[in-house]
Amino acid sequence: IDIFEERFAQYCNTKYAVATSNGTTALHLTLVSLGVTVDDEVIIPDLTFVATASAVKYIGAKVVTVDIDKDTLCISPDAIIKAITSKTKVIIPVHLYGHPADMEEINKIAKEYGLFVIEDAAEAHGAEVNGKKVGGLSDAGVFSFYGNKIITSGEGGMITTNDEELYKKMQYLRDHAMSKEKRY
Repeated sequence: IDIFEERFAQYCNTKYAVATSNGTTALHLTLVSLGVTVDDEVIIPDLTFVATASAVKYIGAKVVTVDIDKDTLCISPDAIIKAITSKTKVIIPVHLYGHPADMEEINKIAKEYGLFVIEDAAEAHGAEVNGKKVGGLSDAGVFSFYGNKIITSGEGGMITTNDEELYKKMQYLRDHAMSKEKRY
């Protein structure tokens, strides 16, 4: 698993990767690690697989669905801006059918409003924006290895990030908050 994480991070041009049991748990773990709580709102596109919304609901946060761009079928940056409130904490663009969302514009919006961005790249392994692979274009990227995905292990997921603190927190929580020093 360590080798898979290391090589997947390299493939996505990120510093870190954390393997999970599936893509939904990868989304859930990332949200928890970013401190999303019941008082927060998370913006997602209205065209996505239910797992994107389910991960938000597992925490009890509010799912805010917004319209997609008619040409790309990915989340509309204009719709994101209209949906932001004082409770918004995260934007989850979905790279639908392997087609990347407008990450440059989404990241500008996130920076302006102080929001996190989690790329749902569940079906976009290897997709690129301006020569940069998805999964490394935001605070974190989430992938799925379910049987119908581009890369499959039958099940499984992965989170990619360049944020060392976020990486350590995700790894710690994924491993049942066990000490690395005290093994049983």
